[in-house]
Amino acid sequence: MRLALLALLMVLPLLEIALLVKFGQAVGVWLTIAEVIASAVVGVGILQRQGLTMFVRTQEAVMRGEPPVGAMLDGGIMVIAGTLLIMPGLITDTIGLLLLIPPVRHLIAGRMVAGMFGSGTVRVDTFEDDRRREPPPRDDQRANDGGGPVIEGDFERLDERTVDPRKNPPGNKT
Repeated sequence: MRLALLALLMVLPLLEIALLVKFGQAVGVWLTIAEVIASAVVGVGILQRQGLTMFVRTQEAVMRGEPPVGAMLDGGIMVIAGTLLIMPGLITDTIGLLLLIPPVRHLIAGRMVAGMFGSGTVRVDTFEDDRRREPPPRDDQRANDGGGPVIEGDFERLDERTVDPRKNPPGNKT
């Protein structure tokens, strides 16, 4: 994965330069410069607008009682689109423009969610007296008793504790 990312970071600028030169030869230098500036202006506008929009949409989702994951992913993809539009080049501009299309954004967000949650496992560690306990055995180490998942933890019922502050004021150790 790292090698592919490194190759992309090395090859993408070279491809962008080559395409800009060819585009400039085909349509002219001034139109090429205008395209680069116009896409950067659009990208900056998207980034400026997206911060407040994502915040409002996230709040609306929470107010409706829905998890704000969809609004946040959609806003994050829009930020990526704006960033790609700011970068000079035809490839990044094309990808940025594609990310502005709502069905494309929803498709990518759906695949991201499926990739994050589809094959993952959830593990909750508990702590006792500020010291870490030994982690519970994994599901494949635990004997399968046919029941549901086992959730370990400590609890204290506060309604069973009776404390009268008049009898034992703070700081008085009796």
